[in-house]
Amino acid sequence: MVRLSLALLVLALGCGDDDDSALPMEDAAVAEDGGPVVEPPEVETTLGTVIGGRENGSLEFLGIPYAAPPVGELRFRRPQPPESWSEPFDATGRPSRCEQEAIGISVPGSEDCLVVNVHTPDPMPTDAPVLFWIHGGAFVFGEGIQTDGGTKGDLLARDHGLVVVSVNYRLGPYGFMAHPAFDEDGAPGNVGFWDQLAALRWTRENIAAFGGDPDRITLVGESAGGVSVCALLASAETEGMIAAAISQSGLCDDPLGTIDDASARAIELAEALDCRGSDDAIRTCMRAATPEEIAAADPSADAGGLGARAWWPIVDGELVTAQFRDRLADGAAADIPTLVGWNQDEGTLFVMLAEREGEVADAAAYESSVADLASRFGVDEAAIRAQYPMDESDPGATIAAMLGDASLACPSRRAALLLADRGPTWAYLFTYPDAGFQLATERDLGAFHSGEIQFVFGHPSAIGQRSFRGDEVAVHDSMSAWWAAFVTDLDPADAGGAAWPELDASAPEAMGLDAAPAVRDDPFADACALWDAAR
Repeated sequence: MVRLSLALLVLALGCGDDDDSALPMEDAAVAEDGGPVVEPPEVETTLGTVIGGRENGSLEFLGIPYAAPPVGELRFRRPQPPESWSEPFDATGRPSRCEQEAIGISVPGSEDCLVVNVHTPDPMPTDAPVLFWIHGGAFVFGEGIQTDGGTKGDLLARDHGLVVVSVNYRLGPYGFMAHPAFDEDGAPGNVGFWDQLAALRWTRENIAAFGGDPDRITLVGESAGGVSVCALLASAETEGMIAAAISQSGLCDDPLGTIDDASARAIELAEALDCRGSDDAIRTCMRAATPEEIAAADPSADAGGLGARAWWPIVDGELVTAQFRDRLADGAAADIPTLVGWNQDEGTLFVMLAEREGEVADAAAYESSVADLASRFGVDEAAIRAQYPMDESDPGATIAAMLGDASLACPSRRAALLLADRGPTWAYLFTYPDAGFQLATERDLGAFHSGEIQFVFGHPSAIGQRSFRGDEVAVHDSMSAWWAAFVTDLDPADAGGAAWPELDASAPEAMGLDAAPAVRDDPFADACALWDAAR
């Protein structure tokens, strides 16, 4: 069986040149012409002064704390307020990513990671619209500014006048564990969501000092970040805090589990750490464990299957009080403009990454995948085989199609239709088939999962490529313009070179994002009929 757990890397892939030099650590001290020293940008926040740098015509502030380091007694607790500082805070160094592990690979990180990054136009504006970026990574890995700098907001700030905030939040068991011993600490799971909420509150309180308008914040996220956007959009905790939302491949209408569902894995982790006894003993033991011990004991390392989700958000009864569609049906979600979409070939990258890890996408894998998806989604196996007959020459292509449709495309499409019934919504389908990717691959990826991110932020994904070429230029120009127009005016309109109609759930249309963008009539309606019927 092709194991989704072996393919999670896609959910947090960045874009751009894999070169840390793209993230300067300090401002140039002397102008190129030998003139006077250029003073670094300085901002007064509610916690103290921060000193930033300059990058690509923008002002850049990296690694600003929005919460106290969640270590020691604060591990597994909701985020606590950070301490202020008396000396200027150096916001020019690359921040640590949060502790994380994916595909059995430990990625360097730190528990002291609850920070935001801010990019703002240079010179600094007043009351500019704000794009608040939440990264993907299946809730087990990733970071606000990806390793290769692909989600830096410098170009969106310079070219479109946006203030861009990106956030690190706790991942894996640190962010999404729901052990009953921790209930009294106010941590029934989803502390990673509470981190995002704390970062959003920091933004509301401080973004005016960076030139942004706290009343014009648009949440934007991809994959796990798109799920996060929908969770915050539908939470009473964010009432009045956000102006609009964009969910990219966010699978928002895929049901979340319950606290009971999540407790079993958390208890398994505790027992693997030999943390037993009273609730107090368990808490003390789990907080004393080293990150290395937690990684070694993590039961998700062996979790396989197309539907595997190592540590995933749950309906916690407080921040997430119900399933997304139920919140919308109750009229409880924020009535704000939304933009929602998915990619043509959501599943190809998962299959490719699984193959790189030694999995074989053959006829046996096809049969196993059919059984796995039928069980997870409550769909008849024969119906799946009828809709997705195995390609004898490439069973992996068929596996990719049914996996991408069931797990990503169709839950995203359903979410768009649900949101359109509630308020102004625009839908897209990313179809550009030649987006760059960071790894060499023999499989044709098409319009793969996460492939659109690079065209929003403007940093090419292909290693060694610092600017877009050929048709990529047109895709970037239209997509970045549309996203910026939505964040600025709450309507993409015709900013990307074609008129983008508002989504009508009774006669759905979506913008096809490609070198020559064009409106498409209800894409994926036929493909999703099978999976939607089970929902």
